[in-house]
Amino acid sequence: MSVLSMVFATPTPAPVVPGSNIFSSPILLSLLIWVPVLVAVAIAAMPNPRGRYDVLMKQIAFFTNLGLLLVLFIAYNQFENFLPTFQYEEKLAWLPSIGVSYHLGVDGPGLVMLITSGLVGIASVLASLGVRERVRGYFCLLLLAEASVNGAIVARDMFVLILFWGAAAVPLALLILGWGGPRRTFAAWNLVAYWGLGTAALAVGTFTLYAVTGGQTFDMDTLLKVNAVTPRIQIAVSLVMIVAAATRLPLFPLHGWVRDVLAEAPVGVTVIVAGSASRLGAFLLLRAVIAADPAAGHILSPLLAALAALTVGLAGLTALRSTDVRHVGAYLAMVPGGITVLGFAAVSPLGIAGSVLSLFTGGLAAALIAGVSTTLAERAQTRSTLVLSGLAPRMPNLAWLMTLAAFALLGVPILASYSAEVMTFFGAFKNQPIGAFAVAAGLAVVGVALAVLLRRVLFGAPNPDAPGVSDASLGETWYLGLLAGGLLWVGLFPGGPKIPGTDFPLFDPGLINQMAAGLSDMSSPYAAPTPGT
Repeated sequence: MSVLSMVFATPTPAPVVPGSNIFSSPILLSLLIWVPVLVAVAIAAMPNPRGRYDVLMKQIAFFTNLGLLLVLFIAYNQFENFLPTFQYEEKLAWLPSIGVSYHLGVDGPGLVMLITSGLVGIASVLASLGVRERVRGYFCLLLLAEASVNGAIVARDMFVLILFWGAAAVPLALLILGWGGPRRTFAAWNLVAYWGLGTAALAVGTFTLYAVTGGQTFDMDTLLKVNAVTPRIQIAVSLVMIVAAATRLPLFPLHGWVRDVLAEAPVGVTVIVAGSASRLGAFLLLRAVIAADPAAGHILSPLLAALAALTVGLAGLTALRSTDVRHVGAYLAMVPGGITVLGFAAVSPLGIAGSVLSLFTGGLAAALIAGVSTTLAERAQTRSTLVLSGLAPRMPNLAWLMTLAAFALLGVPILASYSAEVMTFFGAFKNQPIGAFAVAAGLAVVGVALAVLLRRVLFGAPNPDAPGVSDASLGETWYLGLLAGGLLWVGLFPGGPKIPGTDFPLFDPGLINQMAAGLSDMSSPYAAPTPGT
């Protein structure tokens, strides 16, 4: 069965997967948020004379992420992909006087984001094993950042969403300030400024909806109903939400933080910012614009297409001009976000499905290109592409991983990004042909930039004057291999591996199947009318 037919087939209960129905918890989503917080507090309280327990703290952070990933994988296996409702819901009154509740829930797209966050989280810990200074503070802040991202993914109350959305910037900025490169102060404040602007925009949009709907509740089920506000307010709120999303994803012209943050942050922070924290921008667009207001989605689709084209084109051109390998990686990490937004601009079920899949593929691809560029610069002892040359024979592991990262950005077959980009472009060519061609042209420039980077850094003539280089360490190979492996696995088995001759899944029901829960309801208002109806 093709990828496209799997997306649009009528949802039916999937066969039971071995390992499913053995775990059911009414506080599953709270575990993903608060266990990292509690572990961070425990690490902060641990005695650590003269750094004696630094290794133990790293191990605690790693096994915390591994345990949560295993729980998440079991929950992913038993997720009911034929149910359009939110699952694993939790709802408790928190501030009832103003209508705030601790309301969590997840549907298919939310599950895609959680899987992305889980993989990126454990990759960020593996990438951080080389941290030697102030280990306690580093891993406490890293766990708090992961908890904030998970909270923003599963929040079903807009007030709670604002809190988690804004909270993510604090530990990440402190990580950059404490462990970043020479321009870390500028990079950290740049992040705070742009993400603070996005948080303010999200708050303005939320409180506007709260006021016009009667000021009774912040629950998304009420606040994001189309019939609750006038069309003019819908458009205004959607524009504000686009601003909030653009600061986080990032999109042109609100991308000013991305180069310095991804170039100055320690590698573990680079991975989590590029991989999961920035995907929250696209997730907000899906929730607050595309799913909430189809009329505004149609009206604003040319704007989204223009932002996508400008973002991809700018990323390709600036990467082509840059001679700093970390700057190149940072600019290229913008590309998946532009392609995701193109799928939303398509205002078609196929394009939206491609964008939802690209929440996963784009997150891993962006983390992979930014991470491998950072690791290569550290191992080569220079960031200048004018000095780096002919590194492939001396860095075979990093050479393969950088090549895979380039293929993932371009959507080469066998990698998961291929399926996402095929759906995105096929969905966009009908409704937004100019935007689709512009993004395709920008992607061609990105291809040239990647070819120049690979030719100059990996496969050119060796530079005898370059500093000594070494290949990736075991931890670095594992974190990059995990990101690349996720792209390869979903690319090879988008519907999950099956027992030969049957439709019975072995242990993975398939990401493209699980993301279908709730997706048809989101995309049905954008379906073309049936002739004769």
